[in-house]
Amino acid sequence: MQSEGGDIVTREREFHNTRFGHEEDPRKYLDKWYETIRHGAERQDRQVIGLSKDADVLEYGCSDGGWSLSSLHLPGICRSLQGIDISDVAVAKANEQSRRIGATNATFFAMNAEAMSFEDNRFDLVYGRGIIHHLDLDRCFSEVVRVLKPGGTASFYEPLGHNPILNAYRNRTPDIRTIDEHPLMMSDLALARRYFEEVQVEYFGLCSVGSALMPPGMRGIAYAAGKAADSIVLKLPFVSRFAWYALLTLKKGSLAS
Repeated sequence: MQSEGGDIVTREREFHNTRFGHEEDPRKYLDKWYETIRHGAERQDRQVIGLSKDADVLEYGCSDGGWSLSSLHLPGICRSLQGIDISDVAVAKANEQSRRIGATNATFFAMNAEAMSFEDNRFDLVYGRGIIHHLDLDRCFSEVVRVLKPGGTASFYEPLGHNPILNAYRNRTPDIRTIDEHPLMMSDLALARRYFEEVQVEYFGLCSVGSALMPPGMRGIAYAAGKAADSIVLKLPFVSRFAWYALLTLKKGSLAS
């Protein structure tokens, strides 16, 4: 996995080890922007919880385990929870948290998401947030479909790369992301259809994003109005690509080996 400028895996590991080495996330100041697409994240939360019941689950890009352990409380829902991340610092924090809460069915591993060591047909559900846009998608999709059981589901909430205003901001703030990130394009969604029997895409964050620019006391009203507008305009085929994030629900064929 080489590219100009060095090894991608090494760069990603070093970037995220630095990020998770801090007591507080150095990107926390961006929270007001992510609040504008929280309804998409909440939609994925509900989906993951529903699909995790009595299931073997893999968190793909587990970070420090906070999402699966503290927010979703998956160990009390699923049969087993595994998590992987390129950052060994993040994985150590995840395993420490798992031990602290007594989650005996949850284990986290430092692992390359494009070359996992899990056996074929291992998981009912693979899920992640803000992860696959860091990866080579051919390798990513190939590995995810390999470790899914027949009929299993993958769920990813990821940024899109068509909005020129968002892209201008990304170009002006290179230090808050790795140089290898590539927000998803329509062609990437088409690629997913080569690997999965069913591909469903839901779009979030066009009008709602502007609510972050409002004074704190006005943000709730602006967010609600923007979300309502998005529920209409983001169903339009050409407009939807300009959303900030998309929720991808990918299903492996039930007859796949």
